[in-house]
Amino acid sequence: MNNLSGKILGNRYVLLEKVGEGGMALVYKARCQLLNRYVAIKILRQEFTTDEEFVRKFKRESMASASLSHPNIVGIYDVGEEDGIYYIVMEYIHGQTLKEYIKEKEKIEPMEAINIAKQISYGLEHAHKNGVVHRDIKPHNIMITDDKIIKVADFGIARASSTMTMTNTGKVMGSVHYFSPEQARGGYSDHRTDIYSLGVVMYEMIAGRLPYDAESPITVALKHIQETVIEPIEVDHNIPNALNDIVIKAMQKDMSKRYQNIRDLIGDLELAQNSPNTMLYNWETEKEKTRVISVEDIDGELEKKRKVKKRARTVKITFGTLSLLMLLVIGGVFAFNKWMVVQEVKIPPILGMQEVDARNLLEKAGLRMDSKTVSSEKPAGEVVKIYPEEGTYVKLDYPVTVFVSPGPEQVEVPDIKNINVVDAETLLRKQGLELGSTDTKYSDKVEKDLIIEQLPTAGSMVKKDSKVNIIISNGPELTYTTVPYLIGKTLTEAQNELLSSKLSLGSINYGTDSTYIDEVVISQSVLASTQLKEGSIVNITLNKSETNQTEPEGQSE
Repeated sequence: MNNLSGKILGNRYVLLEKVGEGGMALVYKARCQLLNRYVAIKILRQEFTTDEEFVRKFKRESMASASLSHPNIVGIYDVGEEDGIYYIVMEYIHGQTLKEYIKEKEKIEPMEAINIAKQISYGLEHAHKNGVVHRDIKPHNIMITDDKIIKVADFGIARASSTMTMTNTGKVMGSVHYFSPEQARGGYSDHRTDIYSLGVVMYEMIAGRLPYDAESPITVALKHIQETVIEPIEVDHNIPNALNDIVIKAMQKDMSKRYQNIRDLIGDLELAQNSPNTMLYNWETEKEKTRVISVEDIDGELEKKRKVKKRARTVKITFGTLSLLMLLVIGGVFAFNKWMVVQEVKIPPILGMQEVDARNLLEKAGLRMDSKTVSSEKPAGEVVKIYPEEGTYVKLDYPVTVFVSPGPEQVEVPDIKNINVVDAETLLRKQGLELGSTDTKYSDKVEKDLIIEQLPTAGSMVKKDSKVNIIISNGPELTYTTVPYLIGKTLTEAQNELLSSKLSLGSINYGTDSTYIDEVVISQSVLASTQLKEGSIVNITLNKSETNQTEPEGQSE
């Protein structure tokens, strides 16, 4: 299987050239002869085709990937096996991998990195909702099209999680630099493993380097388990606080401290777009831990205090006045704090409220509201996030930033009339829409197999992920008519009879039949009562006696 170029799979896919390879499979660019388009075909390496475990994984990839349909996931068109060759037919991407893009850019600007991370997250959210965990998220498996659309590829070690979590069985799979700690330990893992790996990808994009690196894969794996990560903002001080916080939360070693689902991560990414310098999390509070102090340390501190007391007695008289003055100052500060410092109040619970109700509640608590809009699927006007968080104590009249949903994202329905279904699905996916129900009807104006009508109509604004229903042309409707009896009719009468039956007069010939008078029909090319398609031609023969063989003027054979 060194070179399969030129081979045809499934009687339709012509392998053109090898364009990539991974640990389990080779990837070829191919042309689908049936639909006349380029596709990518992943072929299981030959050395694994006799290994039942690897074949099972490859088939599992086929089933897991084929169940997904999303603009940010590489589409799966077909799967098959032929002559011991196991293959998957996928969408062919014109573009490059995210790894290549990072190498080209060295590091990616924060706002662009957020946009890329959001698109990856949308794809993973769809997969997780369908019970599929990728488990090998890395820049090598993320494609960037020429139109800057991000597509997650290679669900090579994905496993349908259903409602269950996943536990490895003796083998740790994935790419060590992007491992989650639980993968490195070879133990329990679920969709939060993808969130950790995405955190590593974001780290690499904005810092221009990997969070953990070493000469041996084992050392790198141990670092994921044991070593505290250097925050991206310490590598590059220009990284916004919000984005730094997102990466650190996604990369928490304890699964329970990470984002618990992709939707929460998307929400913070949207906040980072709107308020990049906002501190989303207080990591100092997170880092506080109980300390164990040794007896020696305690004795040392006591000795220091004894020396301080001895010096204090020595200078007691000299600085008595100064001490009294200091007491007066301290008393003044105490009095100031008691009567002059602004009172603190607790931010009330307003998440899920409508904007106007949230404002009233905050003002009632003595706080101000700074309203911002953030993309959300929640109903329009609903509060989806606040900063500082609910329950935080702040000064009276403090401006609380409230992020309000504008309502579900609306997209414009593209015009898909007069094109085929395959091209229509591509246009709809690019807009974040799906193909809905299909019906057919006859049309004299629209070519067969092209779309006649769509609902919603082109230009309509609809909720993202909505379905567009279509009607496909069956071509012109074929109707039939009955051929009339023309024998004995004059030319004019025959023409009128054919016209009434929606048929056309063809050629006019001449013959001789003594039983009929001249200039009447003595034979017709199609027998009377025959069913013909409307518009068909019928030829006739007119009678001409032997004594009158001169053709009437204007008639021709």
